[in-house]
Amino acid sequence: MCSISIRTLTNKRNLMILIIKILVILVILVFLYFCQKSLVQAFAFYLAVKMVLPTTTRIGGISIYAFMLLCLLFFVLVKKGNKQCDFSRKNLKIALFPLLTLVVPLFFIGLFGEVDYAFQYKQLFQFALTEIIPYCLFIIIVTSKAKLQLCIKTLLISFIVIGIWGIITYFIKENPLVLSFALAFDYSNDMFIGDGTGSVRGAFTSTATGNQSEGPIPWGQICLILAGFGLFFKGMKDMHLRKVYIVLAIFNCFMSTKRSAILPLLVVVAYYLFKVGFFTKRNIIYFLGVLGFSAVVISSTPTLQKYYHANIEPSIFFWDDNLAAKNEIKGSNREMRITQAKYVNKLIENNEIFGLGYGYTAKHIERYGGNTDALFFESLYLWAIANSGYLGLLVWIIFFYKWSRRMIANRSEALDMYVFNGSYILSVFLTNIYCSFAYYMIASAFIIKYHQLKKYRI
Repeated sequence: MCSISIRTLTNKRNLMILIIKILVILVILVFLYFCQKSLVQAFAFYLAVKMVLPTTTRIGGISIYAFMLLCLLFFVLVKKGNKQCDFSRKNLKIALFPLLTLVVPLFFIGLFGEVDYAFQYKQLFQFALTEIIPYCLFIIIVTSKAKLQLCIKTLLISFIVIGIWGIITYFIKENPLVLSFALAFDYSNDMFIGDGTGSVRGAFTSTATGNQSEGPIPWGQICLILAGFGLFFKGMKDMHLRKVYIVLAIFNCFMSTKRSAILPLLVVVAYYLFKVGFFTKRNIIYFLGVLGFSAVVISSTPTLQKYYHANIEPSIFFWDDNLAAKNEIKGSNREMRITQAKYVNKLIENNEIFGLGYGYTAKHIERYGGNTDALFFESLYLWAIANSGYLGLLVWIIFFYKWSRRMIANRSEALDMYVFNGSYILSVFLTNIYCSFAYYMIASAFIIKYHQLKKYRI
């Protein structure tokens, strides 16, 4: 009887794996068809896949996202001479800006590192391909307002789908989508699957993870980016989709339960409400009434009280370690971050300017896991100085500054862009870029391209 049950389970698992692999093959075939037919449709399809399919989806030894980008890059170069792409000097300058201001400097800094060059540049190439090339391709491929709207609508619908799933993962306390795809592709990297209690920091007993195998931190950051994008981007025509999209992004960000995402989100939402004139005398009275009512409800509801003390309060007062300890929040605190900083600075004491070489952090984690005071280099500051020294950190700071300036089309939108960029910068300095940087670059691409098309009336 037992052997029959095991055999039945094995057969079901094998059938599931087969279905998933057939699905992925169909996805690739459809994508290649779009590459032949229309590059902008191919890019829109890539966006949908990146949004919906789990990060555990593989093609051979690489992620499906990387495979699709390599294919798309090939077709863009092959079709360089036709009207589907804009290879004008002015547009290329915009498209190549992040490569020239971020990747190239990090490349040369790596020459003075200790990690072998082959590994360094493999890591740097992977970073450039998966995190920056989507932006570059978008700028080159999207040459009209119609193409821009196609990509916008794809982004909205795709996120609504995965946003609903993100909320589901919160309540069911696991992510069967990620788990099943990980099983299908024998994905052995550390990932957030199961009940997730080890990652929970006070919230109901769960976290939202969406399509992220890496867990709630990148998911929270992604939702932070997309929420800010939805609030500040003026190029969305379908207001109904926009509203649903923004609500889902905000809810998922809170349900990630990560202070590094919730705190910047609170700043973004507060600024937006102030901007649209929410804080009128009447609304303030209403707000105080709702706040008072909420306080009564929260104080009389143990579950809500627990969520408030575990997530909202520590996010607002994130520097207060005693508050975190009081609410049994076992995540990173001020003392832990100081210890991490001391350890990492000790690591690079013989090469503080150039660091140990791009990708050193990956080697360190591979060797020690999180069993040193560095843990997992949980801040862009720690990650950057370990890999590229203080010169590398300066490169990142200059990049973010110039990038924020580049996204400003006029004075009236300047503060919007500073808040949008600043919220993400705050988040990555509190944690790291994880898998969110590509989404930040794509959201930025939408904003930059919208202003570009508007300026030249294309």
